Amino acid sequence: MNETRTTIAAAARRILEDEGVAAVSMRRIATECGVSAMTPYWHFPNRQALLEQVCQEAFDEVATDWRQRTAHDDPLVELRAAADLLIDFALHRPRLYDYLFTAPRPAARRYPDDFTAGDSPTLNVLIEALTSGMRRGVLRDDDPVEVALTLAAQLHGLIALHHGGRIGLSDDEFRALCHRNLGRILDGITA
Repeated sequence: MNETRTTIAAAARRILEDEGVAAVSMRRIATECGVSAMTPYWHFPNRQALLEQVCQEAFDEVATDWRQRTAHDDPLVELRAAADLLIDFALHRPRLYDYLFTAPRPAARRYPDDFTAGDSPTLNVLIEALTSGMRRGVLRDDDPVEVALTLAAQLHGLIALHHGGRIGLSDDEFRALCHRNLGRILDGITA
């Protein structure tokens, strides 16, 4: 990416993280970057294309970080570490989390096609740990994509309830709740 395009995408991401997706406008980004109102359009055809670039970069960064921080010989340790990283991401960057994982977006990855094709950078981390665990006999043999979807749905559901004020726990208590629920699922799939 050229420097101006990178600057524009970074400004969009900063606004999204600080204020939410509704605050991201091409005019505001131009103002923040100190460029003409048309400059963002020279690099992105529209706001949605810019937001999709932000999403792709964020998903790639998150997946890279997760892969580096979850690498372990024990797939159960990997799965718990991935869950912790998702919880951290949701608690510390809630607006970006919501836009990436729960907001309707035209280019959002969808089950089954995108997930079974390996096109989800973050779900792939779970799928790989589950596949490894099943191959090694640590986890019961099953469809790793569907099991990953079960784990992700459980965590995303709890996070959505927490973000919506429906779970009245501190962040530490919330994390413990997530761990207990994840433990119940892992107990059910352990060989």
